[in-house]
Amino acid sequence: MSSPYGWGLIGPGRFAREFADELRRAGRAKCVSVASRNIEKSSSFANEFGFTRAYGSYEEIVTDNEVDIIYVVVPHVFHRKIAEMALNAGKAVLCEKPLTTSFADSKALIELARERGLFLMEAMKTGFLPAIKQAKKWIDSGEIGDPKILKADFCFSGPSDPEDRLMNASLGGGALLDVGVYPVFLAQHLFGDIESAQAEGTLTHTGVEDSCVISTRHRSGGIGALSCSFRSNDEAMDATILGTEGSIEIPVFHKANRAILKRNGTPVETYQADQSGMVYAEIESVMDALDHNLIECPGHTHSDTLNLAKTIDQIRSAILQQGEIP
Repeated sequence: MSSPYGWGLIGPGRFAREFADELRRAGRAKCVSVASRNIEKSSSFANEFGFTRAYGSYEEIVTDNEVDIIYVVVPHVFHRKIAEMALNAGKAVLCEKPLTTSFADSKALIELARERGLFLMEAMKTGFLPAIKQAKKWIDSGEIGDPKILKADFCFSGPSDPEDRLMNASLGGGALLDVGVYPVFLAQHLFGDIESAQAEGTLTHTGVEDSCVISTRHRSGGIGALSCSFRSNDEAMDATILGTEGSIEIPVFHKANRAILKRNGTPVETYQADQSGMVYAEIESVMDALDHNLIECPGHTHSDTLNLAKTIDQIRSAILQQGEIP
């Protein structure tokens, strides 16, 4: 049976606003509390989005008895510490991607969740989108023949301020953890486990990568051609999957609501999603998993998170070793 769940949100920033807007549209989700280290900020957010309570510390929200699920949306480097705090307080946790900044930290966090028998999930919304699910169905059912190449980009014009989160190495900055994780995830999700990955990148004067190109080889036999950047004047956020008998195009794949199946360059089927937003399906999937007393979500498992983290570690290491700080 479907049960109502109380949600607590840690980190009322820009993306949290979008999440909260969709959360309050999920009928059985109760917007209970929000926490920030700035009580004025959390109070303002709570009033705007209908949360019952606001806290000025993270320690307070994890002891709120009406909160069943903690959603963590703070800079990457703080994910492990805050998620551990919530798990140790007995809360289920949905933590923004990447789960942590390294494979080792993600593994440790997952082990803690398993030891305590508590739900933990990396908030990788893309795989829950109906348009992405349809693309996967087309691939798995052989609609494009043997899938050979997946091309995906996440490039945009970003900040140059060295204190900005994206530019700040101490806050887990860089294009890869922030947006590069999306095309790498898509390649893993649609083509299966990544066997090897190679990458080239350029570094900013603060020592973080602002652009990188990545090639992946999958055990299934497919290969990925991926890129990410916050130094691109034009946005590039589409994905294309090429097969021996057809192709699939996914405009703005990380928040996709459309997928187009083509043969010989001609559209033969277009899937247009009737969806409520970017994270609504993810929110519902979390609550569905809790309905069944699961500690991980079938749509994005702990193994999925660890496989992704291992690949991201390899890519970051390659870029930092070869790159020169200007």
